[in-house]
Amino acid sequence: MKLYPPVSAFCLCALLSLVQTASQVQAQESGTAAPSDQEQKAQALKHARQGQAHLKDKHWKQAIAEFEKAVKLQPQNSMLHYLLSVSFLEDSQGSKAWSEVRKAVLLDMQNRNAINEFLKFWSFFDRQGVLNVGTPEVEVLKLLGPPDSKRELGTETQLTYGFMWLNLQQASLYAVIDTRGLSTEYTKALQTMEFQLGPKWRVGYRLMNGTSALTEYVTTEETVQKYQQMFSTQRLFKLGKEVSAEEMMNRIKNLVEKSYQVAEWNVIQPGENDIIFEWRVAANEKTPAQHEINRIVRGKRDLHRLAYVTRELPLSEGDRKKWIEQLKAAKVVLAHPGKQPLTPEQKEELVKQLTKKSREIIALQLKYIQEGDVEAMQPFFTKRVRDLITKESLARAREQAASATPEELVHSVTIEEVGDGIQAKVKMKNGRTLTTLVPVNRKWEADTIWFK
Repeated sequence: MKLYPPVSAFCLCALLSLVQTASQVQAQESGTAAPSDQEQKAQALKHARQGQAHLKDKHWKQAIAEFEKAVKLQPQNSMLHYLLSVSFLEDSQGSKAWSEVRKAVLLDMQNRNAINEFLKFWSFFDRQGVLNVGTPEVEVLKLLGPPDSKRELGTETQLTYGFMWLNLQQASLYAVIDTRGLSTEYTKALQTMEFQLGPKWRVGYRLMNGTSALTEYVTTEETVQKYQQMFSTQRLFKLGKEVSAEEMMNRIKNLVEKSYQVAEWNVIQPGENDIIFEWRVAANEKTPAQHEINRIVRGKRDLHRLAYVTRELPLSEGDRKKWIEQLKAAKVVLAHPGKQPLTPEQKEELVKQLTKKSREIIALQLKYIQEGDVEAMQPFFTKRVRDLITKESLARAREQAASATPEELVHSVTIEEVGDGIQAKVKMKNGRTLTTLVPVNRKWEADTIWFK
């Protein structure tokens, strides 16, 4: 199926400026010679008109030749790059089409035709899974080609394709950022939802755009393109100041009812600023039937949304209750606590949270030690010490872990300021330090191995 649309009023308007300039050149032919830039515009218009005629007649290579001449004369004209992209695409030269449409959108973010064409390419890449978290940089470059720009930011790398940024950590994709309308004010979270997923879950996709920050989790054997279960967390920028959680639920309900055949809609836990609800929808031509459970909480600035969705139907009552309880247990907490000063009240609250959470995590770790589960243990520790967690080290710790309790190991937590950030010292009942916790990507990780 061809992607080339009819020439719109927008295309004609973009070329009209060339027409007007050409008329000025013709009017001046009987007098003083026109400036060279006006002559170039007139020649570009001539080639653009011929290119349009070739496109209409489906003579793709001739269209390419004419638009290449026009672009050479007017390299800053977004519409000419867009039409050249269309010509390349019709001639099955996808890589060149992708390169030209990126130039078009960078030159003019109001060029709707170019943006729509760009997003068709981006949707294709998304369906291939190359935009998933963890994709190696070499695979990204293999499919998307050389970026428009590349920046090294310490251990991170940023690749730019048009208005899309790809952030990589340790040479693997970490997040996709759509810069259109994105305000730096909202890229930094004030609060975030803290929740606990089991070890079988992993981050599959991260996206930030002008309205929200979204992270999608899938089980280790699935992908965001093909899943049976998914867990999502979303921060909706500034809506906490504008609408209640209940109002946001009603907006979602209206959108769902427009797109799906709703089999059930149920409010589980009502509340103006903290609400839990669910719905089931029938299959349609785009998606299979699914059951989704949501929680929306109103924060100081943003709205926070958690959602569990399954396509494994029917969802058993036991699993349904488990996910409802999991959503209820999630908390809105201070984001990036290690990168901003804390008030005494905030420190006190953070100590309470870390003490409770540390005991829960230690209980899990004691279980993993008994099972010798290296893969489950490693994510709780910083990358600096993860390689020290091996089958052998867990086997040596098994006897010690058998008699230890979370309450003995985590007796107290102390917040310490270190440079521009903070860390947390976890103290045992005997007064010795168990481990040091440091904030890493909105979660706390142990920076020392506490077991022997």
